[in-house]
Amino acid sequence: MTAPATTAALTAEQAGREHALAKAAVLDFACVAMLLALGLGAGSLTNLAEGIRGGLMTVVDLVALTVLRRLHRGTLAGFDFGTGKIEQLVSIGIALSLVGGALWVGMDAVETALTGHSDATPLGLSLAAVSGAINFFANVVAWENVRQAARGRPSSIMRAQLRARTTKLFCSVVVQITMTVAAAAKDPVIVAGADALGALLVCGVMARAAWELTAQAVPDLLDRSTSHIAGPALQRAADALPSGFSLESFRSRGTPHALVLEVALACAPGTDVATAQRAERSLAAALAAALPETQLSLVVQAVPTPP
Repeated sequence: MTAPATTAALTAEQAGREHALAKAAVLDFACVAMLLALGLGAGSLTNLAEGIRGGLMTVVDLVALTVLRRLHRGTLAGFDFGTGKIEQLVSIGIALSLVGGALWVGMDAVETALTGHSDATPLGLSLAAVSGAINFFANVVAWENVRQAARGRPSSIMRAQLRARTTKLFCSVVVQITMTVAAAAKDPVIVAGADALGALLVCGVMARAAWELTAQAVPDLLDRSTSHIAGPALQRAADALPSGFSLESFRSRGTPHALVLEVALACAPGTDVATAQRAERSLAAALAAALPETQLSLVVQAVPTPP
């Protein structure tokens, strides 16, 4: 029998982390809409590149928020072994989109740099500089919220989100500097060069993000077993099982950062559901202590064995 999942009340730390990521996503959407509007309307390649990058990476952030919410509510196990694949397939799609966007904007930026001519108007560049300042401020607020929320128990999701926020903050600095230079410059060659340089720098960040997403996603898609990680951790965690329970077998998939485990526990015939649930909670707590930086999805099945 499999003990039914229970949804525990959120801790203050869990609620704070979800709130920080949700608030950051709202700020991202507002900034992305502004950057894309000015990038397309004012002809600013830097704003266009940052808008594309920000929009695509916000989708990744929303997937991370969804996974975090399910982990906090104990509902991730309902996906069985498909959870990682859904997340990683989204990552692969975002990576391909980042590469396409970087190539599109990058080629225009190279042409602008070579010709020394930008289609952006002085008014458009001034508005782009103002939008860059707003984008920078929003990214500072989001970065600080996520940094504060990432404190406490180690979490691979929060650690990845903090790295992503740091990258976004760097990109917003690039946008602000290049757009300010372009708006203040009188020489059209300097204007074109500043806009092209900012766009190319952001395109480089997009290419790196695409590579990192692909490198993280491919191992999960290959369905690798993680028995070399789960086995020793389960052996240590088995000491916390109540009397009458023992480790029968297990199977695992995922990575050191996100692990899916199905565990069979041997128990006496007639063991009731409440006792099996207590054994599951004891095993989950011991595994969390043994693998503190791993997001764990655990399914425990009690298997009656003859005396």
